[in-house]
Amino acid sequence: MPVNFDEKLYFIQSAEDIKRFMRGMEPYPNLCPVCNFHISPHFILVHEKWISDHEKLEEVLCGCPRPECNSLFFAEYEHLGYQGDRPYYELIKLYPSAKFDENFAETIAELSPKFVTIYNQAKHAEKEGLDLICGVGYRKAIEFLVKDYAIKLNPSDEEDIKKKFLVPCIKEYIPSQNIVFLTERAAWLGNDETHYERKWQDKDVQDLKMLIDLTCKYIDMELTTEKYKLEMAEPRR
Repeated sequence: MPVNFDEKLYFIQSAEDIKRFMRGMEPYPNLCPVCNFHISPHFILVHEKWISDHEKLEEVLCGCPRPECNSLFFAEYEHLGYQGDRPYYELIKLYPSAKFDENFAETIAELSPKFVTIYNQAKHAEKEGLDLICGVGYRKAIEFLVKDYAIKLNPSDEEDIKKKFLVPCIKEYIPSQNIVFLTERAAWLGNDETHYERKWQDKDVQDLKMLIDLTCKYIDMELTTEKYKLEMAEPRR
């Protein structure tokens, strides 16, 4: 039998409808996944979706009030039970999501274009909820960044750098101890994303991303410093 949506759709036309059909769904979405701006959405309808006899989702069709966006999106709530006679829901996702690339410093983008591409593909996977595979992408991204930086510092050893495992490459070819520290830890967490068992139970992808971000800042600082050393080696008279 086809689904009879007339029995599962509830249109929101007033504040009373919000109280009636969205009872227990607080907090309401405060971010549009399409334009990535903080908003107070316009609620259009609620779709009651049963996953099984005991599992229910509520899909709320929302509208972004920003004239520059005015997109429709869904807020999905999972029914977790009742608190007294009040239903209790958890907001689990907003979709569809627009794909916004991470912007890196010009020095990083010029040093390792593939790092930027791989990082943003991992970011888009994470945004789509693919949390079990995005870490692998971030791990690959840091390897490209480190090896491209190592090759820039040691161009005569390019072939050797390409073949080396990441951690030995870090220790042998990266002179900055801060970058060594950060990239080695990033490699540890990145390896956790590829292996069956995790060694760092108290760390996750967000920690890996933070280490990558700090690495980019240090590399940018090193490369920018070298640029000014070359351009301003001697005082002008």
